Amino acid sequence: MGEFVLRQVDADSGRELTRFVASNFLAYEGLRYVLRQIFPPYDTAMSFQLGVCGATSGDRPNPGGGASFGPELTFAQCTDVNANEGGCYTAGMRSSFGYTRHAVSFTASMESDGGVLACPEVSFPNNHSWTPQLASAWDLPWTPDNVEQAPPEWTPKESWEPEVGYPWQRPRKRCHEDCDPYDPQNCLRSYMHTWDNTGELDWLCDFRKMGGFPITLAFLADSSRSKLVAAAGFRAPVLLRPGTSLHARSQARIFGSHLSRDFALRFAKYAFEKTGSRYTTISCRPLLTSAPKITRRTTYAEIEPHFTPAFAAVALATWNYVAGPPPRVESASAPQWTNGSGAALGPFGGLAVFGSVGGGNELMWVTPIDSPVSVPNGDTLRVPAKVKFQLDGV
Repeated sequence: MGEFVLRQVDADSGRELTRFVASNFLAYEGLRYVLRQIFPPYDTAMSFQLGVCGATSGDRPNPGGGASFGPELTFAQCTDVNANEGGCYTAGMRSSFGYTRHAVSFTASMESDGGVLACPEVSFPNNHSWTPQLASAWDLPWTPDNVEQAPPEWTPKESWEPEVGYPWQRPRKRCHEDCDPYDPQNCLRSYMHTWDNTGELDWLCDFRKMGGFPITLAFLADSSRSKLVAAAGFRAPVLLRPGTSLHARSQARIFGSHLSRDFALRFAKYAFEKTGSRYTTISCRPLLTSAPKITRRTTYAEIEPHFTPAFAAVALATWNYVAGPPPRVESASAPQWTNGSGAALGPFGGLAVFGSVGGGNELMWVTPIDSPVSVPNGDTLRVPAKVKFQLDGV
C-alpha cells in the first residue's frame, strides 16, 4: 500500500519534533477514476491536492464526529463542517490555522521494481505565536465581577491584533476602533476586527481552538472532481500548535503479484503523471505452460514464443467499471478460442493480457490457470466470465 510521510517541525528553528509514517487506503471514491485512466472509457487528467483534517471516528479521536474511517470515507466528510478543515469556514481562517490544502503533482519512476509514485513535501503551518499574559490584562471594564482564567496572549502573524485578548471561556466579538472600549454593546459596526488580508474572516466560532485543531487524518483528493483518492488515519492525534508546522508527502507503488513492471509504471504515469499515450488496444491470449516463470520483470518478448498460432489474440475493446467491493474493471465480453488445428493443443497455464503502444506490445499481467488444461481438436477454451482487473494497492 501507499503511505503518507509526516514530520512536525518547529517553525522558527526548523527543528524536527517528530516523524511518522501512516499507511493509506485507496478510497472507493477515487479508485473509479484511477482505473479509468487506462481502461476505456477514458477520463480526463486528474489533479491532486494534499490535505489534513480531523474527520475520523471509531478507535481514533474524532472531535467533529460523524465520519466513518475506511474506503467509504468521502471527500465531503474530510472537508465539511464536521471536519476540522471544514470548521475553518473561510480561506483566511484555514490558512492561519494550517488547514489550507496544497496542490501537488506526482512523478513516477522504476524504483522498487514497480510503478513508484511520489509527490513533493508540503507544509501545513499554524501561523500564530503566543507569549504569557498577566491575569490583570483580563480585567475587562464591563465584567468586573467575573474572574477569568487568563490564557496565553495570542500574537498572530496575520493582521489580527487584539488590545487585551478575549476571555478563554466566553469568546466575544471585538468591533472596529469606532466602538466604545468600555461598552461592548455600543458599536457602530457589529463585527469583529478583521485579521486576515482578504477581509473574509469576521468571527472566531471558538477562540479555544487557537491552541490548534487535533489532526487525525491526511488525505489525497482529486481536486478536479472533488473526490477522495487516498487517506491515512493516525494512531494518535497531532496537535498543530502555534509556531509549529506539519510537513507531509504522499508516496505509493502500484503493485500486484501478476502485474508486469512496465505496466505498473505506465499505469502510474497515466493515472498520476499523464505523460505519453495510453494503450491503443488491449488484448488477451492463452499462454502455454512452456513459458518461463512469470515475474514482475517478465516482458512480452519473453512470452511471445509460447503462444500457439491457432489461438490468436482477442481484442478487449470495451471495459466496464464495477463498483464492487472490491472496485474493479472487467471486459465487456468473455473471450474464447476454438481449436480447429486438427490436433490437441496445450497445455495452457495462463491468460496473458497485453496492450499495444507505440507500434509494439507491452505485457500487462498474466493470470495463472490453477490446473493447466489441454484443448482437444474441435473443443473451445473459454474464459469463465470476463477478464477482470483489480488494483491490489497504490
